Parts: sequence; structure tokens; C-alpha cells
Amino acid sequence: MTEIRGFRGQYAFLSNFEPAVIRVRGVRYPTVEHAFQACKTENLAERAVIAGLPTPAEARQAGQQVTLRPGWDDMKEEVMLAMLRVKFRQPDLRERLLATGDAALVEDNAWRDRYWGVYRGQGLNRLGVLLMQVREEILAVQLQAA
Repeated sequence: MTEIRGFRGQYAFLSNFEPAVIRVRGVRYPTVEHAFQACKTENLAERAVIAGLPTPAEARQAGQQVTLRPGWDDMKEEVMLAMLRVKFRQPDLRERLLATGDAALVEDNAWRDRYWGVYRGQGLNRLGVLLMQVREEILAVQLQAA
């Protein structure tokens, strides 16, 4: 099976840091990273601050300091999946995701994230798994429509 390792270069669009405006509860976020970090809290002021930050790295850092909503650890994957579904509804991004074919998507990283990605060959790669799930969902819808 082909693998796409690391969401850089031509595959940067797979990264949550890549610009892709999404809306959550009427609020505009410039990246999935911004939206995901904002969803960690129920505090609307903290969400607004994150939405307005200039970079996804700053959004990630702010997300580590918010008032965590109850049960966040149990819901974070569903939230990420919802964000990815919104992102890849955009026709250009959807087509680029489909163009990855049946390649395994591996969020290989240097920042030691072994939950969402893989660091030095180890990790759960949950972001990659969820991206492949979204790709399969899109394909299933297209097959039903055909």
C-alpha cells in the first residue's frame, strides 16, 4: 500500500495548520487547528480569542490554556472528525483528498505528537486515520449518487 507520510509540500492541504476557513456555530475559523482548539472550551470569550489569532501555532498554544469543557477527552476525536468533514466539503479540498487514492495517510511529525500523528515511527496516527475515514465517506456518497 502506498503511504503519504507527513503533510507537507503537495500534501500540506491535509494538515490542520493549512488555511481552510470553516465555520462552527456561526464563528469563522481560519484553520481546522483554530476551530479544534476553540472547541476545547465552552467559554465563548476564549473561543473568540482563538478565532482571532493570526497563526494555527498560536491557536494550538492558546488551546493548551483554555478552560477545558467537561468530557473533552471523550469527545475530542468526534470533534476532530466533524471539523475534517466540514473542511473537506470544500470542492477543491475534497478533490485533492480523493486524489490521494487508497494511500495510507500518516501524520509523520517532528513535534513528538504520538496521539494525532507518528513521531520517530511510533504513534496512533489518529489524524491520518480520521482523514482516511472522511475520504471513504466521500467515496461512499459518490458511489450512491452514481
